[in-house]
Amino acid sequence: MNDLNLLYVEDDIEALEDVVFLLKRYFKKIYTASNGEDALDIFSLNSIDIVLLDINIPKINGLQLATKIREINEKIPILFLSAHSETQKLLSAINLQATSYLIKPFNVDELRSSILKAVNFVKKEKNTTDIIFLNNGFSWNKYNSELYYKKQLLSLTKNEILLIKILLKNKNMFLTAEQLSEIIFENKKVEHNSIVQLISRFKNKTIKKTNNNFFFIENIYSQGYRIK
Repeated sequence: MNDLNLLYVEDDIEALEDVVFLLKRYFKKIYTASNGEDALDIFSLNSIDIVLLDINIPKINGLQLATKIREINEKIPILFLSAHSETQKLLSAINLQATSYLIKPFNVDELRSSILKAVNFVKKEKNTTDIIFLNNGFSWNKYNSELYYKKQLLSLTKNEILLIKILLKNKNMFLTAEQLSEIIFENKKVEHNSIVQLISRFKNKTIKKTNNNFFFIENIYSQGYRIK
């Protein structure tokens, strides 16, 4: 099971260190963050398999962070931690498809059992996950929301992940910049050419990382964008 990565978000440094010490033998790497903003950045830029998340964290609270994570990955196990058994927070966690909801102080066996449950789920999902093969040597792992060029994992931002998901959901269809902008940026005030800039940056970054001029998103004038 130590080929998996965990993201642990906790603002109590002493508790964080204790749990990391307890769980490090179960994971290849444990990423840690003490607030929701840093945690979202880590999640967006790295391959995370399981999230262990304290609800009461600063900047973006645990429930808000889980909502953003669910936008990126609908299936990833999220284990919530809370110092109090608050009904409303518990219901919110359930609505976010919580794998477990642990009340602090929890015992070691309870945490270990919840982690093993999540690990088993991930292992099962990975064994049944279909890889989508794109053009020019690219492939997409639907479970982890990961993009590969041949065997090289490419780092993605949240918006790049959403872009790929939208285009794959509408494969063989062209979507205009306006349509993509409405979905990705929702009600945010953005420049009219934000999608064009997003895809241009994504393409340039990918070309630089793969050392070739190939890309898997095509743009045809007056029609829009689609996955090749």
